[in-house]
Amino acid sequence: MALYGIEQVKWEDAAVAWNLEGSLWAPSDGFENVIFFRVLEKLHKLLANEFYVPIYFDEHRGNQSFLIKPLEDNLEQTFNSGQEREYMVMIEHKLLSGGSFNRNHIKQAAETYERVKKLIFNNISHENNWYNGRIESIITTRDEEALLSEMQFNCTSREVSPN
Repeated sequence: MALYGIEQVKWEDAAVAWNLEGSLWAPSDGFENVIFFRVLEKLHKLLANEFYVPIYFDEHRGNQSFLIKPLEDNLEQTFNSGQEREYMVMIEHKLLSGGSFNRNHIKQAAETYERVKKLIFNNISHENNWYNGRIESIITTRDEEALLSEMQFNCTSREVSPN
């Protein structure tokens, strides 16, 4: 295994123990990327199964799209066997209007976020991934070209240590 400077880290080597200047670093057993695998990925799948609209994690593209952005990860409780955390995620829906707004644009944006609210309500507990899932708030703004609906999704997840 080769050692790389910070700018040259090879992620495929991440599962290998590294020995740097007398310190041994190895990934811990039982590590789970909860926010990504239990929250963001499952939220992406729910939206993708409900809508025929592209979903991104970096930026909006096209005439309409969703953007998923993790905002907060807060510790709620600690147990001997793990912890309970609350996650806050922004779900943005952007609808281009071509510079003119009318009743149909507003109706389409509202229908989309109403469907998201219902989808989350129907999945308030999503398998063993999260519980108490909810849309806390929705803010809709517009600029010269688009309507942007920002939906704040919150949920709680419990991670249990493998020990």
